[in-house]
Amino acid sequence: MDDLIAAMASLTGSSADPEVLGGDRGDVVVVRVGDVVAKAHPADTDAEALQQRLEIAAAHPELMLPPLQPLRFVDDRPVTVWPYGTPVSQADPDAAPWEESAALLAQLHALPVQGPVAGAPERIVRAIRALPPELPHADVVLRAFEVLPPLDMNGRALIHGDWHLGQLVHRGAWRLIDVDDLGVGDPVWDLARPAALFAAGILPGDLWARFLNAYRETGGVALTTSEWDVLNIPAQAYVVQMAARALVTGLQAVEPLVEACRRIVATHEGNDRG
Repeated sequence: MDDLIAAMASLTGSSADPEVLGGDRGDVVVVRVGDVVAKAHPADTDAEALQQRLEIAAAHPELMLPPLQPLRFVDDRPVTVWPYGTPVSQADPDAAPWEESAALLAQLHALPVQGPVAGAPERIVRAIRALPPELPHADVVLRAFEVLPPLDMNGRALIHGDWHLGQLVHRGAWRLIDVDDLGVGDPVWDLARPAALFAAGILPGDLWARFLNAYRETGGVALTTSEWDVLNIPAQAYVVQMAARALVTGLQAVEPLVEACRRIVATHEGNDRG
């Protein structure tokens, strides 16, 4: 790992001491060196698709933090290099840039449809596969995933594919980061994670309303009808994903997510019984 970090740091052109960001992120390593960030992606990353995503970000610096360099490789792992931006503070959710992030997503969804298929549903499947079934409450989460209908990705817009407030930084203005799942998909998936947090009772209703209203007011195309007609299943899927990750990492409130999974199971099994 030290050799990888040193090689990534050398790509930044900075002599500052490298700092690993984000703690243990499995097969992703993010290193900050001065005012530059290098990210080592998983070894099995589709490099061609990642290159397309970098090109999209570079073409739209008004929405996304643009890469500083073309795609690089360290020990056969793809590495991307970015300017450092200040992340959203988690200390005061009321002060988070809900309106600004909604406007960025609305503008992203209005861009020409291009790039590889977005990765939103696949992230949920990976989280379920990584959940040890012997963990407490894992049976509830796994059952909630089982009762969900198929997770379709109807490609009709350019979407982020893994949006949450952690995918936003400030560098002169707020910008989207992390292009790993950027691509063609259903824009409702970019709204589904905050919708899931609201449905689970974690995100206060006034913050959800601020986000949703700002998205609509800036021309967002995801909600062509009543929001829950299109958000319901993607939001449930993200509840399941977040519950699975919370059980594994302990980095998020587990109880409300597990309880939301119980409601998902009850709802779908009740519908099946007619």
